Amino acid sequence: MNQSSTPAAPAHGSPLLSTALSATLAIALGGVALTGCGEPQETRRPNVILITLDTVRADFLSCYGSSSGQTPAVDSLAKAGTLFEDAASSSGLTPASHATILTGKFQYNHGLRVLAAGSGFRLDSDQETLTTAFKAAGYRTAAIHSAFPVSSFFGFDEGFDDFESFNATIKKKKNDTKVGWDVKKYQRRSDETTRMAVEWLEGAAGNEDQPFFLWLHYWDPHDQVKMPEEADFARLRYDPGTGELQDEQTVNYAVELRYQDEHLQTLLDAIDGSGLTDHTLVALTADHGQGLSDGMRKHRWGMHRMLYREQTHVPLIVRGPGVPKGRRVPDQVRTADLAPTLLDYAGLDAFAEPIDGMSLRPWINGEGEGDLVAYGEQINGYDHNAGMRKFRPDAAFLYMVSDGEWKLIYKPHMPNMSELFHVGVDPLEERNVIADHPDVVVHLLEDLAERNPWVTAPFPVEQGADAAAGADALGSLGYSAAEVEGSGDWWWTCPVHTDVRETKRGRHAVDGCNRIMISMGRWSD
Repeated sequence: MNQSSTPAAPAHGSPLLSTALSATLAIALGGVALTGCGEPQETRRPNVILITLDTVRADFLSCYGSSSGQTPAVDSLAKAGTLFEDAASSSGLTPASHATILTGKFQYNHGLRVLAAGSGFRLDSDQETLTTAFKAAGYRTAAIHSAFPVSSFFGFDEGFDDFESFNATIKKKKNDTKVGWDVKKYQRRSDETTRMAVEWLEGAAGNEDQPFFLWLHYWDPHDQVKMPEEADFARLRYDPGTGELQDEQTVNYAVELRYQDEHLQTLLDAIDGSGLTDHTLVALTADHGQGLSDGMRKHRWGMHRMLYREQTHVPLIVRGPGVPKGRRVPDQVRTADLAPTLLDYAGLDAFAEPIDGMSLRPWINGEGEGDLVAYGEQINGYDHNAGMRKFRPDAAFLYMVSDGEWKLIYKPHMPNMSELFHVGVDPLEERNVIADHPDVVVHLLEDLAERNPWVTAPFPVEQGADAAAGADALGSLGYSAAEVEGSGDWWWTCPVHTDVRETKRGRHAVDGCNRIMISMGRWSD
């Protein structure tokens, strides 16, 4: 049974609002709330640590059934908490996916949709996030990041007391006319990120009067710019389970994943050693996965920026007060559900505005049932950094919706290249069955139509936007650059009558469409 993905905002005078007011009073009274008899009663909100792993596929973690080697740190976190077996990311793009994790909204609602363009690459300061919610509730807020794509350049610094990230400066490269950032300087390995996090936690552990929210971002498997030292690489190199020599990309990916896991263990040991465990929620997820060699075999793509399972199936684990140990949830959930879940467990009110995610507490408690409808997108056609579309022109515009049984990847500029996977029987998404199930396609297109996520023009240039420089830096981090956007000729049609063309959305009234329109068009680089 599919669940609603957009819970309503709480009304004035609601119990949630009363809870928020009580929380404010408790903070104002130094962590003390009043009972009905007027006597003080100690209250303590949990600390919250959010760990986001960049470019980590769930199926490369042994707690998700990987045969590619051990990840004992992540496994131990799963044993001590609840693991979601089928969590879906909304994007194969670091900033866009992280914006969804922090806001509980999909891209068409939070607005961060590309890496580099005239606009659309920055999270607006008026967007509510986990950080601003915890800050408003009296939490100390901090972030320690491992790479530029989650920096203030993309708007992720709002609401933080401490923001240890990369405020990169633009400079002319030596012997080059381009400008950009020192890539090695603006990327950290997990050993350095963990060292900084442990030092921060040692200070936070001594302040029991104020809870904290800490966001840690790890980057290692994303690229090969900063590999482990030679001795560590030799120690961690292993065969990913097939008994045969593997391709270099997969070996390097696996090594960096294991190296990162070792430093995650150091972090978890520090949390336990500081006496924080009993009062701290720890949530771990990833922004997206990576295609690797099996992605090349199945879908002709070995990186991210796509919406196949290799890119969208990510880990999601929650541990902490009130969270059952060793529980595994099989239903499909979304990374958009993490923000409302953490607010729920912290005893805080929901965001003021409606969001797309919902609290997973019922699923964690064994009371929730059914798959949640997942959404994803890639607006590669209007992204200066999506040079990959030269090799995969069908990936210029991708809109994905999955109800847990079926998954549609709609390509409005090449609708005949769209794909439908019956994930209930083909979880690895190896067989495109779109020609066999037109009724399912129409149903999922209607879902997309109701969301209205379509981008049908280049993102307008905002005054002061420095997208060109951002594109150069990100290209150095492993993203391929595109000099200019392509051009599109777009129209509106109906999921049932796709031969109909309308110039304006919502004007079609043919029987069976109910005025629900989808985007379709022609696009060229």
